[in-house]
Amino acid sequence: MKKQKMTSTQVIILGILSAFGPLALDLYLPGLPVLQKELHTTAAMTQLSITATMFGLAIGQVLIGPLSDRIGRKKPLLIGIIAFTLASFGIAVSDNIQWLIFLRLIQGLGGATGIVLSLAIITDSFEGIQLTKNVAINQTINGIFPILAPVLGGILIAIADWRSTFWLLAGLGAILVVAIFFKLPETKQKVEHVTMKDTFTSFKHVFTNRFFMTMTLVQALMMGALFAYIAGSSFVLQDMFGVSVPEFSAIYAFNGFGILLGASISGKMAEKHVPQAILKRFMAVSVLGGLLLLTTLFLPKSLLLVSFAFFLIVAPIGGISSMTTAIAMAHEHRDSGTASGILGLTRYAMGGIMSPIVGLGGTTTMVPLVLTILAVQFMGSAIFMLTQKRLAG
Repeated sequence: MKKQKMTSTQVIILGILSAFGPLALDLYLPGLPVLQKELHTTAAMTQLSITATMFGLAIGQVLIGPLSDRIGRKKPLLIGIIAFTLASFGIAVSDNIQWLIFLRLIQGLGGATGIVLSLAIITDSFEGIQLTKNVAINQTINGIFPILAPVLGGILIAIADWRSTFWLLAGLGAILVVAIFFKLPETKQKVEHVTMKDTFTSFKHVFTNRFFMTMTLVQALMMGALFAYIAGSSFVLQDMFGVSVPEFSAIYAFNGFGILLGASISGKMAEKHVPQAILKRFMAVSVLGGLLLLTTLFLPKSLLLVSFAFFLIVAPIGGISSMTTAIAMAHEHRDSGTASGILGLTRYAMGGIMSPIVGLGGTTTMVPLVLTILAVQFMGSAIFMLTQKRLAG
C-alpha cells in the first residue's frame, strides 16, 4: 500500500493510543488500598489485578501484531479499543475482585492493540528521517502519561473514589473509538486466504532479521536500567535516605519529565544526525549516570548525588527508546505489526525480570540496584558497538 501523509491530529491520536500501557497500569495505583478494603480482598489478590493487565498488554501485542499484518490495522485496532472501553466500564461497576481481575486481563489485551498498532501505522506511513522524527513524537506523547497518570489518579480518588479512574479510561476509550473510525486511515492492505503458516512465516522473518533483533535486544537491555530504577528507587530514596512520599513523587516526576525531554530532543536531532549517532550519545549519558551511581557506594551518603545519578540514567531513555525503535522498524517494513509486537513483548519481559533481581538485596543496600543497572547498560552498549558498522549500512 502506498505511503500516506499523516496529519498532526492523527499523530497525536497514535501517541495517545501508544500510552494505553501506563494509563491502564498507573492511573489507579493510588487507589489500591481503598480498592482492597472495598472489595474485601487481600493485598496479593489486589496486586494480581496489575499482573493480569501486564500479561494482557504483553501477550496482546504478539497476538495482534501479526494478525494486523494480514487483515489490516484499522479493524483490529477498533475491536481492541472497544474491548478496552467495555472492560473499563465493567471494572468501574465491579463488586468482586475475581471479576475485576478478569476484566483487567481483557483491558490489557484491548490496550495492547493501541500500543502495537500505533507504531505499526507510523512505520506503514513514514520512512527515513520522517520515520525517526515521528517515532520520537510518538514516544514524547507516550512519555507524558507516566508522569500525569499517578497524579491524576490521586486527584480523582481524593475527590471521588477508585472507580472514577476506570470511568475516565472508559470515556477516553469511547472518544478514541470515534477518533479511530473517522480520523485514522487503513495503512495496510488486507491479505487474502491467511493461514496459520503465514503467521509463523511472519515471526520467522522478523526473528531472522539480524538488524531488527539486534536493536530489539539493545533496547530491552538499555530499558532494563529504567525498569531497575522503577523497581528499586522508592526503597533507596525513602528507606535509605528518608525522603517523604511527596518528595519521592516530585523526584519521580522530575525524572519522568527527563524521559519526555529526551524523546523530544532526539526527534529534533534527527533533522541533522543519523539515528545511530543520536543513540550513541544518549547511551553514553545513561552509562555515565550508572558509573556515577557506582561511585556513590564509596562516598558519604548524598541524596543530591544519588538523585542526579538517577536522572542521568533515566532521562536519556526517552531518546534511546525512540532511536532504537526507529532503527529497528526501519529494517522491518514488511511485517511491521509482528515486529512492533515483538518490541513490546521484550520491553514488558525485561520489566518483569528486573523487579525480583533488584529486590534480592532487600531494602538496606543499593548494591544489587547499581550492579543490575551497570550490567544491562554495559551489555546493551557492547552489543550496539559491535554491530554499529553493520547497522549503519
